[in-house]
Amino acid sequence: GTDRLTANMSRGPPDRIKFKVKAVTSEDPDHPVTEVHLLAPHSRGWRSEKFCSYPQDMLLDLSRPTHVHQIQVLSHQYLIATKVD
Repeated sequence: GTDRLTANMSRGPPDRIKFKVKAVTSEDPDHPVTEVHLLAPHSRGWRSEKFCSYPQDMLLDLSRPTHVHQIQVLSHQYLIATKVD
Protein backbone atom coordinates (compact mmCIF):
# COMPACT_ATOMS: atom_id res chain seq x y z
CA GLY A 1 0.00 0.00 0.00
CA THR A 2 0.97 3.60 -0.40
CA ASP A 3 0.06 6.66 1.58
CA ARG A 4 0.90 10.33 1.26
CA LEU A 5 3.31 12.72 2.90
CA THR A 6 2.87 16.45 2.69
CA ALA A 7 5.67 18.35 0.96
CA ASN A 8 5.68 22.10 1.38
CA MET A 9 6.03 23.83 -1.95
CA SER A 10 6.90 27.50 -2.42
CA ARG A 11 3.54 28.30 -4.04
CA GLY A 12 0.03 27.18 -3.21
CA PRO A 13 -1.06 24.46 -0.78
CA PRO A 14 1.32 21.59 0.09
CA ASP A 15 1.47 18.58 -2.22
CA ARG A 16 0.77 15.17 -0.77
CA ILE A 17 3.53 12.71 -1.68
CA LYS A 18 2.81 8.99 -2.03
CA PHE A 19 5.09 6.73 -0.03
CA LYS A 20 5.66 3.14 1.06
CA VAL A 21 7.07 2.04 4.39
CA LYS A 22 10.10 -0.09 3.47
CA ALA A 23 11.25 -1.06 6.98
CA VAL A 24 10.74 -0.43 10.68
CA THR A 25 12.95 -1.36 13.62
CA SER A 26 10.06 -3.12 15.39
CA GLU A 27 6.29 -3.28 15.52
CA ASP A 28 3.61 -4.36 17.95
CA PRO A 29 1.68 -7.30 16.43
CA ASP A 30 -1.60 -5.57 17.31
CA HIS A 31 -0.44 -2.31 15.67
CA PRO A 32 1.56 -3.25 12.56
CA VAL A 33 3.23 -0.72 10.28
CA THR A 34 0.57 -1.39 7.63
CA GLU A 35 -1.72 0.77 9.81
CA VAL A 36 0.34 3.83 8.77
CA HIS A 37 -1.42 3.68 5.40
CA LEU A 38 -4.93 3.73 6.86
CA LEU A 39 -6.11 7.30 7.28
CA ALA A 40 -9.46 6.53 8.85
CA PRO A 41 -11.08 6.91 12.28
CA HIS A 42 -10.97 3.13 12.82
CA SER A 43 -7.24 2.72 12.07
CA ARG A 44 -5.09 1.77 15.06
CA GLY A 45 -1.81 3.23 13.88
CA TRP A 46 1.70 1.78 14.14
CA ARG A 47 3.43 1.15 17.46
CA SER A 48 6.88 -0.16 18.22
CA GLU A 49 7.01 -3.42 20.14
CA LYS A 50 6.68 -3.16 23.92
CA PHE A 51 9.96 -2.77 25.82
CA CYS A 52 11.89 -2.20 22.57
CA SER A 53 15.34 -0.69 22.34
CA TYR A 54 15.71 2.89 21.12
CA PRO A 55 16.01 4.61 18.76
CA GLN A 56 13.27 3.19 16.55
CA ASP A 57 13.58 3.80 12.81
CA MET A 58 11.09 3.91 9.95
CA LEU A 59 12.40 3.88 6.37
CA LEU A 60 10.09 5.50 3.80
CA ASP A 61 10.28 5.15 0.02
CA LEU A 62 8.89 8.31 -1.58
CA SER A 63 7.16 7.92 -4.93
CA ARG A 64 9.25 10.68 -6.52
CA PRO A 65 12.32 12.82 -5.79
CA THR A 66 11.20 15.31 -3.16
CA HIS A 67 12.62 18.05 -0.95
CA VAL A 68 10.94 17.33 2.39
CA HIS A 69 10.55 20.39 4.59
CA GLN A 70 8.12 18.99 7.14
CA ILE A 71 6.71 15.67 8.32
CA GLN A 72 3.77 15.59 10.68
CA VAL A 73 3.67 12.85 13.33
CA LEU A 74 0.38 12.15 15.06
CA SER A 75 0.64 10.58 18.52
CA HIS A 76 -1.97 8.93 20.70
CA GLN A 77 -2.88 11.08 23.70
CA TYR A 78 -1.32 8.51 26.08
CA LEU A 79 1.53 7.23 23.88
CA ILE A 80 3.56 10.33 23.10
CA ALA A 81 7.17 10.00 21.96
CA THR A 82 9.68 11.85 24.12
CA LYS A 83 11.79 12.66 21.06
CA VAL A 84 11.36 12.53 17.26
CA ASP A 85 14.39 13.08 14.99
